[in-house]
Amino acid sequence: MLETITPRWSDLCIVAATGPSLTEDVAEACRGHPIVAVNDAWRRLPFADVLYACDAEWWAVHGGCPDFRGERWSSHDTRNNDKLEAARKYGLRIVKGRYGDTFSTDPSVIHYGGNSGFQGVNLAILFGARRIVLVGFDMRTPPTGQPRHFFGDHPAGLKNGVRYEHFIPAFKHAATQLPEGIEIVNATPGSALTCFPMAPLEEALAWA
Repeated sequence: MLETITPRWSDLCIVAATGPSLTEDVAEACRGHPIVAVNDAWRRLPFADVLYACDAEWWAVHGGCPDFRGERWSSHDTRNNDKLEAARKYGLRIVKGRYGDTFSTDPSVIHYGGNSGFQGVNLAILFGARRIVLVGFDMRTPPTGQPRHFFGDHPAGLKNGVRYEHFIPAFKHAATQLPEGIEIVNATPGSALTCFPMAPLEEALAWA
């Protein structure tokens, strides 16, 4: 059931996370490009090619996201990320996952990096994308009373107290050891994730 990922893209890919900056206008600007939507980002981007989420609880709370028409992917390892039952129940495609704070180039493994956004980027790399554009990667814990995601809070049964600052070190380390030929551009205005070059979305998508 575990898959070896076959490259499908050779140029640009968008990886979308769920920060408040993921507006309807941003989503519409992404239309027509290959997209990996992370967790609830698919709600802004129902036309995404791939939905990736790591946590079994997320898939359970959302019933496997049956309304998403693209491919649904997750990761698995037998120690503390067993996803075999979720894959059977919801029709997920799964790849072996393991701890790591660089991006895997092994098509049978993705590295966790401590969060689903990191894993979504690794998936895009293994799919063959050479330029990866990040949207919705605000990576900031907002002041009290302000939304953590474009949709507000997660429903009951999912965590809402994550400190995004804890995710940044893995990205920083990975940025120093990118696989050859890979470029990552962060097109998230005001993002705290500054280890990749920043650019306005229109400029980032104009790459050829």
